Amino acid sequence: MDELSTVMDSKLTLKADMCQIDELSNKVDQLSMESKSVKDTTKTHWNLPEPVSIFFGRESLIESIHLKLQQNQAIALSEMGGVGKTQTAAKFVQIHKDEYQKIFWISAVRLKRSLKEILCAFRCKQLIADEPSMETLTFIFLSKICEGSKGSLVVLDDVTDVTKDVTLFIRNVKEKISLLLTSQLRDWEDYGLIQIAVPCFHEQESIGFLQNELTTASHQEISILANRLQSLPLALHQAICYIKKHKVPLHKYIEQFEACRESVLGMKINSFTEYDKTLLTVWDMAFAKIRVESKNALLILGMMAFMDNRRINKKTFSYFDKVDEFELNEIISLLGQYSLVNERNDCLEIHSLVQKVIRYRIEQKQFVEDECPLTLLEGVLLKIDVSIKDLVINCDYEDLWYIHVFRLIMSGALNAINFDAYLVLDIAAGRMEMENLYLLAELFVQVLLKQYRLSRDVKTFDMLLCCHRRFIYVSSQLGLLNVNEIFSFEKEFSSELEENSVEVYQWKLTQAELYNIHGRMLLFSDVVQNLYNELVKKKGFDDIKLRLARFFTVSDVEALLNSVDTNNLSDTDFLMYYHAKCSLYIKKGCFDLAEQVMKNWKEHLHRKRFSRLWHFNFTKKNCFLLYKKGDYNEALLACDEFKQDFFIDAHDLITEALILIKLGKFDDAEVLLDDFNQRNNGIIIRIISYLKFRKHDFEAVVKLLSDAEDERLSNLLFLVNEYAKLHRQLENNKSREIVERCLQMKKIVNELFQVELDSIHI
Repeated sequence: MDELSTVMDSKLTLKADMCQIDELSNKVDQLSMESKSVKDTTKTHWNLPEPVSIFFGRESLIESIHLKLQQNQAIALSEMGGVGKTQTAAKFVQIHKDEYQKIFWISAVRLKRSLKEILCAFRCKQLIADEPSMETLTFIFLSKICEGSKGSLVVLDDVTDVTKDVTLFIRNVKEKISLLLTSQLRDWEDYGLIQIAVPCFHEQESIGFLQNELTTASHQEISILANRLQSLPLALHQAICYIKKHKVPLHKYIEQFEACRESVLGMKINSFTEYDKTLLTVWDMAFAKIRVESKNALLILGMMAFMDNRRINKKTFSYFDKVDEFELNEIISLLGQYSLVNERNDCLEIHSLVQKVIRYRIEQKQFVEDECPLTLLEGVLLKIDVSIKDLVINCDYEDLWYIHVFRLIMSGALNAINFDAYLVLDIAAGRMEMENLYLLAELFVQVLLKQYRLSRDVKTFDMLLCCHRRFIYVSSQLGLLNVNEIFSFEKEFSSELEENSVEVYQWKLTQAELYNIHGRMLLFSDVVQNLYNELVKKKGFDDIKLRLARFFTVSDVEALLNSVDTNNLSDTDFLMYYHAKCSLYIKKGCFDLAEQVMKNWKEHLHRKRFSRLWHFNFTKKNCFLLYKKGDYNEALLACDEFKQDFFIDAHDLITEALILIKLGKFDDAEVLLDDFNQRNNGIIIRIISYLKFRKHDFEAVVKLLSDAEDERLSNLLFLVNEYAKLHRQLENNKSREIVERCLQMKKIVNELFQVELDSIHI
């Protein structure tokens, strides 16, 4: 996962579009003149945590944070879990709140959604589209909400991954307003932040903390407990909550702790540090008491161990038959008394370390008797599955239930999938969340592969194929496709594929798309031609025919479309039909007819609610139509339009690069594609090679063409090598003959490159 995150971080760092920013800036200025200032009409702070009730020390740390923020330095509080990073940040806010006109407390795991909520809370909703880009949200947040105030502070809490959105946000915010970040990650200096390590308490701090809360205990007992808990703030806090709730004499608590600690230390748990074992001991004591008070509370706590620790929607437990709403509220209150769960804005939060020890106890079958929380959670998930199906039927892609499924799979909780995984992927695809879609598809495939190899049942294999196709699609869009893995899958399951004609057609089409991306044109042509010959005279398989149509010349496309039964197309298949029909007219140069199809396509999109993916395809096709018509400036504006609100994939960058080349902006096109030039995408290699050739960077061109798996580029490679030789001769011999041969060869190479670029059809 770390490797995947690194790849995505390097890929997804596109700059905000300046035309869009200028337009938004003008809109912001106009709204500022027409309305009252934000200061007068909105609340001052957003989402601040509850005041810290149990806190001790850290005076010098908080003063250091205060001093550095006053010096306009961005700060990252870092160190292992349980040392009190978030509590320290919350205490700083509590103490210095009056020094800032605006404070925003944002959870890093839901950064983009939080920015949308902030803009709505501060009456800026009219400035954003339904699904704005991160660049747009950050710009409006800084220019409209934070600008002009005497001081703003952003606390970005619990950064677990340095994603594209987090990087973009940090880069912009730290230069405009005060930023305080908490994370277990380190090396924040690379991002221009001052890193402050939050240590465990010193022995005297631990003693002072306990004395401050347990006023009747003796100094000796407190000193012993501080030592046993290794001065870990989270463990000290948990012990205080337990002792206060049960009014346990301190010496009795120490005795109970020693008994539990002995059994914990005897366990060989490689993934647990000594601090983890201390926390495991403390929480084991709490779990034992909760088990007596409410078994259902322990079951719900166990289920929470496999969910998103920051955003557990209470609605989840409405699918749990064992508790009603009243009992659920009682359970949440009980867990809160032990400081195991916090409730904020109808969502529950649980510390990730609590989850870790609970999952361990469940794996060891030492959490609850008879009933396993994971089994119960799978039952809840099956009921949520019904909700997911309802969402898909109603084209409601805005619900976040699939995130719960995502977290379950990520945690390794599900050893088998007993629900329609493809519908979950549909929701992720409909929301155009490619990073989540990649992770979901990859994990579903892993689980389903294991499941199918054991069961060999048809239903599991069908689901495996569906998920695998999604994985191939999103892998290619992200530039992460491993062709060898794809073909090894085909080799292993060739007999199963051949047994089902629908699935084998789907697979062959996917295989052709892979060959096309990687430039294996002979193999590509062979596969699509065989598919065409087999399907053009058959009834049915309309969705495959419509996807296949984009690979053929005009006459073959017309034959395929004529074989499609438009009377039996579903709503989504009709959208594919419009896509294919529009592509046909563009190939024929009938742009008026293509525009009419686009008009009908747009009307169809507005008849019911479709996912963002279909609107995205419409916008991209309109952009390509403008490009083919020669309206390059308008095409660039259309390209900018879908860049604002949608995920940008390789095809979109190709489209923009082709437009920039037509406008003579060769350097801009090269910069745009530079991050993709090693992704083994045959189309991108063509474009990059052309741009490098124009700059006489022959070494780079030869390397690109040599590394490509595209047979059609062999002639180009030969000619580029010949021209490079002539060009080197020209440096020493500028005779008329050599000059003319150079010019002639250059013209031939440029014409070949132009043929390759004109043949690209997105």
